[in-house]
Amino acid sequence: MEGKPMRRCTNIRPGETGMDVTSRCTLGDPNKLPEGVPQPARMPYISDKHPRQTLEVINLLRKHRELCDVVLVVGAKKIYAHRVILSACSPYFRAMFTGELAESRQTEVVIRDIDERAMELLIDFAYTSQITVEEGNVQTLLPAACLLQLAEIQEACCEFLKRQLDPSNCLGIRAFADTHSCRELLRIADKFTQHNFQELYGSKEQRRHKLPVSEIKEKTSLQIPQSLKKDNKGLLLTFCH
Repeated sequence: MEGKPMRRCTNIRPGETGMDVTSRCTLGDPNKLPEGVPQPARMPYISDKHPRQTLEVINLLRKHRELCDVVLVVGAKKIYAHRVILSACSPYFRAMFTGELAESRQTEVVIRDIDERAMELLIDFAYTSQITVEEGNVQTLLPAACLLQLAEIQEACCEFLKRQLDPSNCLGIRAFADTHSCRELLRIADKFTQHNFQELYGSKEQRRHKLPVSEIKEKTSLQIPQSLKKDNKGLLLTFCH
């Protein structure tokens, strides 16, 4: 009944009292666990929802231009943002905002040599963890990611270009990878070029892009097929010049 102490019973085994099995009942506090029941000293809890929900709210603040403490001026575009988010995602911005640069004290910061749309996509990624790499943006997205030191986006762009390799574009992708120091993509493009050398020779792609003779000689992975050497002794120089 409400307000009365709870009766707690425990069994007594033979030999404990010299009597048969019986029950011993005691009065106890109904608000306390029975004695002898193990109770946790602590219970750690980690929320899976918290990071996502926090970012979602911060992104809403950005969209409403609330609590923003910096405006990035990229070309004719002004992008409102929070320094702490940019610094957490990009070593470039972290150095800019925590160092002695003039930008650390400015409310408007001009960013040069980055495509406007690429910058928008990268800022969106900083707030949402999502980005779509496609044929129409990869050539501006990769250089922007390199400048802002966003290694994860650089890797995503290189992975996209790996999947796009084709005899019609492999030399262009190779040159692009070389320009932006994407070593793994460059290695794969070299290998692809080697495997498709016969198809490339004389193609539009071959006429648009030229591989240095010295580089071909240095790379054991990029050797001219023996059958082509026999067919045309001048093939190597023709392909490279």
